[in-house]
Amino acid sequence: MKRLLLILALPVCGWADDVAPLEKVKAGMAALKSVYLEFTQERHLSLFAEPLKSEGVMLIEKPDRIRWETTAPYQTILLGDHKSVAQFEDGKKLKLGFPQMLQRVMEQMTWMHQGNLDALTADYTVTVTNTSIVLIPKDANIRGMLAAIEMHMAPEFVAVREIVMREPAGDSTRIILANERRDVTYPVGTFDQSKPLPLADVKRAVNHAP
Repeated sequence: MKRLLLILALPVCGWADDVAPLEKVKAGMAALKSVYLEFTQERHLSLFAEPLKSEGVMLIEKPDRIRWETTAPYQTILLGDHKSVAQFEDGKKLKLGFPQMLQRVMEQMTWMHQGNLDALTADYTVTVTNTSIVLIPKDANIRGMLAAIEMHMAPEFVAVREIVMREPAGDSTRIILANERRDVTYPVGTFDQSKPLPLADVKRAVNHAP
């Protein structure tokens, strides 16, 4: 999770070419009022034969609320909006050492999944294939940690299906997004930064929504 936050804290934009597919990304995501996504994260390290896996959910609601919750192998919740952020582990609220940085991370995650790409700083060279958007950091210091981000898209570039973050030494992190639900109505307390509604209750409301 810390690795993911480090990468998402970096500005993610700088569209150079292939404007049409990127306009599809903006159009497809900008109309969303809310989105529910489940993820599986695989950390591929050269030292291990098998990837390190985790899973969880990401919940976004306009204009600026986000909840990123890891459910396995441990539980942690990150909540954010334009005013503040909060983190919980095993039901206990943590004291954050760098709340401004974390708030910026959460804000950028929200922008990315709302298609608000123009709000992000142009620090990447971007290329587009038939199915993917590839972002390469322009800053040499950042490239020392992160060689590229690959965003593998659904047909017509209407949604992100998979994100692969490649490191210079060959290690990588793969985030697979699934079970997307668009324009859901979240129950009260879903994004509460004092006492967030348990995920089981959120899922029950989302799954029974008409």
